[in-house]
Amino acid sequence: MSTGEFHRTFDYGGRMVSTSNPVKALKTVKKTLLIDSADRDTTKYYTNGDFVVYLPRVYENVVSMRLAAAEFPPIFASGSAGALTHLYSDSSNGTQGFKATNDIKIGITPNLFNYYFLIDIEGMNKVDELAVAGSKSTFVDSFFAKIPAVATANTNAAAGVYFIEYNDHSAQENIARYSPAIGKLDRLHIRTRLHNQKDSNIGFMYWTTSGAVADGTIQKGAEFNLTLEIEYLDNVFDDFSSLETHLTSRT
Repeated sequence: MSTGEFHRTFDYGGRMVSTSNPVKALKTVKKTLLIDSADRDTTKYYTNGDFVVYLPRVYENVVSMRLAAAEFPPIFASGSAGALTHLYSDSSNGTQGFKATNDIKIGITPNLFNYYFLIDIEGMNKVDELAVAGSKSTFVDSFFAKIPAVATANTNAAAGVYFIEYNDHSAQENIARYSPAIGKLDRLHIRTRLHNQKDSNIGFMYWTTSGAVADGTIQKGAEFNLTLEIEYLDNVFDDFSSLETHLTSRT
C-alpha cells in the first residue's frame, strides 16, 4: 500500500471517501447600500441637491448598480416647505456656488411643475436623454434614475404630511450595467435635478423645510434616502468545498 493510502478515510460501509478540495470561482456578489442625504458633509455641501458621500467599503469590479427603493420629501407642499431649484450661474458664494436669491420654488410657476425628477450619479449614469425645446444637443449617459413625483400620505396624513416613495416593484426599474466592470468604487457624487437642468450650469433641485437657504447656511431636516443594490465580481469558494465525496477511482 502506498504512503498516500494512509491519508484516506472510510465510511461505515467500508468505502473510501476523500475530503473535497476548495476551488475558487469568480461569481457575482450583491450588497445593499443605504445612503441618506444627511450623511453628507454639511459644512461643504449645504443642501441635499448636489453632494458627495464616501462609501463604507471599496467595491471592486462593479458590474451593475440598481436603485431598489427611495424616499423623498414632496416636490412642493403648503407653506414654505418643499423643493426648490438652485442655479449655479450667477452664483458666487460657497463650495456649491450657492446664492439663495437664485432659488425658484417648484410648483409656483406653472412651467416649473414636474411629475418626475432625475438622479445623477457621476460616472454611473447609463440613461440617454433628449434636450429641452428641440435642441439637437442631446445627452448620452446623462442620468441614473427617474423618479415619479407621486406623493404618498404617511400615518400623519391628517396633518398634511406626505412623502414620495419609490420602489422598483411599483415603478420603472432603474438599473445600470457596466461592461467592462468598474475597477474601484469608493464614493458617489449625487445630484437631484429636473429634466431642464441637464446642463451643470443650470444647477440642481433640493429639499428644504424653511424656504430658500441663505448663503452658506447648512440646511437639514428635509432629507431623502436611496437604497442601492451593488453587484460586483468576487473570487469565492465553490458551494461544495466542505463536503466529503466518495472516490470514483482507485489510484
